Amino acid sequence: MDSLDHMLTDPLELGPCGDGHGTRIMEDCLLGGTRVSLPEDLLEDPEIFFDVVSLSTWQEVLSESQREHLQQFLPHFPEDSLEQQNQLVLALFSGENFRFGNPLHIAQKLFRELQKTS
Repeated sequence: MDSLDHMLTDPLELGPCGDGHGTRIMEDCLLGGTRVSLPEDLLEDPEIFFDVVSLSTWQEVLSESQREHLQQFLPHFPEDSLEQQNQLVLALFSGENFRFGNPLHIAQKLFRELQKTS
């Protein structure tokens, strides 16, 4: 996780919110073995979630080393592995169905459901 450590540990810039106090409600989540605090709006609002978790974020925000780190978690293919992984990333962010749905859409739905129960 070396290339992503700072993203998980650096404090977020919390600007003013609707309540005028400059604080946002954060939700603790366990990602792998790392506990992170994420803005509740990111977890609850599909529009915000998919604005952040998007192909443009993958291409324009993440560094090459961050993308390479995340690609470790994708399946490896016997031939043209990098090209097939790139196609997989495009399919993932375009909402394509992977047997039982799109993993990003499933994750966002699970985040919303967890918010309702907490």
